[in-house]
Amino acid sequence: MQISTDSSFPDKGTKTFSGMTLNVFVPKEPLEPGSWFWRYGISTGGGYQYGKARPFTVKKGTREFPFPDFTEVLKRVPKERPRVILTGEHLERVRKLAKGELKAGVDSLIESARSCVGEQIVAEPPKPRSGPEQVNVMRTTRPPMDAMETCALAYLLTGEKELGLEAKRRILHFFSWDPKGSTCLWSYDEPAMWVMMRGTRAYDWTYDLFSPEERSKVEPVMKERAEQFYVHLRKKRKFHTNPYESHAGRMPGFLGEAAISFAHEWPEAREWMEYATLLYYTSYPAWGGDDGGWQEGPGYWSAYMSFAMNYVIALRNATGVDLMNKPFFRNTPYYGLYTATPYNEHRPYGDGAYSSPAGLGSIMYAFAGMLEDPYLKWHGEACGRNAGRDLLTLVTADPNLEPRNPKDLPSSRLFEAVGLSAFHTALGDKRNDITFLLRSSPFGSVSHGHADQNAFVIEAFGEALAPVTGYYPWYGSPHHQDWTRDTKAVNSILVNGEGQVKRKWSAKGEITAFHASDGYDYVEGEAAPAYGGRLDRFRRHVVHSRPGIFVIYDDLAAKTPSTYQWLLHSFNKMQISGNRISTRRDHASMDVVVLLPEKVEISETDKFDPEPEAVGAKPTAYANSWHLTVGTPRQEQTGRFLTVLMVEKKGQEDRFPKVKLLEGKGCLAVGLTYPDDTKETIAFRTRPDGRIDCGDLQTDARVAAVARDGNGKEVRRLQIP
Repeated sequence: MQISTDSSFPDKGTKTFSGMTLNVFVPKEPLEPGSWFWRYGISTGGGYQYGKARPFTVKKGTREFPFPDFTEVLKRVPKERPRVILTGEHLERVRKLAKGELKAGVDSLIESARSCVGEQIVAEPPKPRSGPEQVNVMRTTRPPMDAMETCALAYLLTGEKELGLEAKRRILHFFSWDPKGSTCLWSYDEPAMWVMMRGTRAYDWTYDLFSPEERSKVEPVMKERAEQFYVHLRKKRKFHTNPYESHAGRMPGFLGEAAISFAHEWPEAREWMEYATLLYYTSYPAWGGDDGGWQEGPGYWSAYMSFAMNYVIALRNATGVDLMNKPFFRNTPYYGLYTATPYNEHRPYGDGAYSSPAGLGSIMYAFAGMLEDPYLKWHGEACGRNAGRDLLTLVTADPNLEPRNPKDLPSSRLFEAVGLSAFHTALGDKRNDITFLLRSSPFGSVSHGHADQNAFVIEAFGEALAPVTGYYPWYGSPHHQDWTRDTKAVNSILVNGEGQVKRKWSAKGEITAFHASDGYDYVEGEAAPAYGGRLDRFRRHVVHSRPGIFVIYDDLAAKTPSTYQWLLHSFNKMQISGNRISTRRDHASMDVVVLLPEKVEISETDKFDPEPEAVGAKPTAYANSWHLTVGTPRQEQTGRFLTVLMVEKKGQEDRFPKVKLLEGKGCLAVGLTYPDDTKETIAFRTRPDGRIDCGDLQTDARVAAVARDGNGKEVRRLQIP
């Protein structure tokens, strides 16, 4: 491969790299800002045949992130143990914190370890044959493997031999399992990955307790399991160019940690560590971009960031190579901050969305320490996470970093790479914050993402008013497949009673416009491709008149005359009165006015179809939810929904404005009259070559709004060109 500032690639000034075995590459030296070209060549025996020159630009101020020389990197890995995460001075620092500022959390960790001593350990399981059996294996093997690491960590911190011997007992047990058998990576990957994630660290931290004979039993199994990761990633999956397998996204870190642990014993360690690190430099993350968004939702984001961060920390502590210089890692905690704010009720979108954002506490706390970011520490502490109770918060804790409420951050944010927008009215203030999310993703409905293009979510004052619904008994269960992943589970639109195509890259959406200001927010999504050819257009326009008034205009065009169903969900029963729908929670209220179509059929049910399945011996208690449909009564080629969603605190519904449909030319318009006599017009242009003409609102803009106080003075204005 060649890189040059000249597209003719002259000998002088051209950088040539030969002997490449992969089709991804990172230079070992930074490139100067400016215009560059690259090309690749193929050896034909008599020289190289080069392809065309491809341009790229290095912008001024770009963070330098050259690839390290792994001949030197390997030399930096400590000869003595521990080598993984808690090395040398890092271990001494953590031990000091464990006796000081973090004592309460560490004491809890130690007590947890002591409670595991001597307990019966799960036997090697048979290969699971179904989803429920896989869930059972996962749920019965993970906790005792977790305890293996916890006991080893407690031993490393305290020197209590009983805890170290308990970790050793578990290591000897779990690494007696046949690596080619039922827990082989290619038999069932969950226990294969989990035993290495926990076991690599636990063995490194308790190495001094093993005899040479015991080591000879454990280490070959570890090596074989690590090699399975490498073979799967490098040779079978070719993860460097095809990273779109969710579970495989954990393996680079697990492989890298094993390579660090045996950097001086295994000849393959350098190749494995270099490949794992190269993946983080290049193809990782599969499910996001530099802006930090994540396709699979906050639940999976939290788990997968935890897997990744352990390697990020291990690599930095052992070698000085800092993956936190990657823009994704620096930006991605803000995905958690804006979309899974600690005081909200659930964490949309994707699998596990029904869970509390509190589950993000540990990873947000870890990011805070790694980035020295006080806003992230606020998030971690607001989730109830106290440092020292788990590995990540223990090794990243910075007692001198004071948490800072994010109220002074921008209230709205777009994660363009994954098609997710977030509006807040008072970020960081549970009593006053209203959250509005809209997803329209170029990733489609694959992996742990759902058929939820152009779906919105509303939360207010810590309660969900328009949530996503459905549960996750196991991946691919009837309920998961036919409800949770389906469009009928979210606040989007059905066509002829059918949703978007599931599990397809092509079933995608796009955020086509985004605007944020003090008076108004605006987001626009296009989701027609998600319907598998049934729609030519599904443009959802959302104007947010701050704080808490959302005007949504849905513009639809079908291939053939169709009916359309506008969906709204709630965690409690909604009240229907004509074209007005009301939701009342303990602290939050929402009224929805359907202005168009003028004739609709509204129905509500609290039934899932199909119902969520029970898992395990104990019946699972699933909370109920309600599902409302606003349907068009007859088939038409085009469809339009114009709705106004108004959010207020419970008991303050008299603050809702009066709503009416306005007459205008070239537009659909909403008139709002507030109790203080402020009047507002929000209009959407209906013809590409037309203009908005509605009273005193006249403009060529596609979307416009203006609000005037009781004296006629303009107080805010919006224009989207």
